[in-house]
Amino acid sequence: MNVARGHGVLRTFSAHINVALAPSSSIRSPAVWSLTRQYAAPARGAAEEQTEDPLPPFFPRPATGPLPDLTGKSPEELQIPYDPRGRYHGAKLMRSIDVELRSRLDMDERAELFRPGSPTAVEPGSILLIEQVTSRSRPRKQVFAGVLIAIRRKGVMSNIIVRNYVLGTGVEMVFPIFSPSVSRIKVLRRITGLVKGDNMYYLRDRPSASPLGYSKIDEMVVRDREQERRTKKMQSR
Repeated sequence: MNVARGHGVLRTFSAHINVALAPSSSIRSPAVWSLTRQYAAPARGAAEEQTEDPLPPFFPRPATGPLPDLTGKSPEELQIPYDPRGRYHGAKLMRSIDVELRSRLDMDERAELFRPGSPTAVEPGSILLIEQVTSRSRPRKQVFAGVLIAIRRKGVMSNIIVRNYVLGTGVEMVFPIFSPSVSRIKVLRRITGLVKGDNMYYLRDRPSASPLGYSKIDEMVVRDREQERRTKKMQSR
């Protein structure tokens, strides 16, 4: 009799434990509820935060006429990769479309910075400052400065590689020249005559061969920002 009664008490106690530990239980103690509310509050505040006004949609320049006639021009002159099928009509058409797209996407004539023979052209080794936004709906300007180590000419897909050091670690950023996300490319210092080609990849293994100390690049950026701030202040008066 006592044994049966003991088993009944044990079953009742086990049932209470299972109810208390069940994950689908709707019973919450005040302590658990308060911790949940305290944890969820910052998430609502972050969602309501708005950094800057959205940017308007990007539209390239309107077409000014028919596609350009590129008869007799080599890929090197057009700054596009060599294509062994270039003699075919379809390839010639794609070249014309590429050149026309570059002229429409180049809103601030930045292509002249990387065109061989241009009086304003930069060479590998120059110090560049690039500003870009990652989203037009919630624009947040990002700035990166460093040594230009490569210019990769691929027509409308042309890009540059800029290298710097952050906390002692080499960091490289690839920037599409004609991307609407790249809002500005500024030359902080022009350096010429270091290489004959379009790249300085050896800086990855020999950082001491950089034309300018990486620590000085940060100082140049600070001075440039201060100069721009003073200029804006003078113009607002």
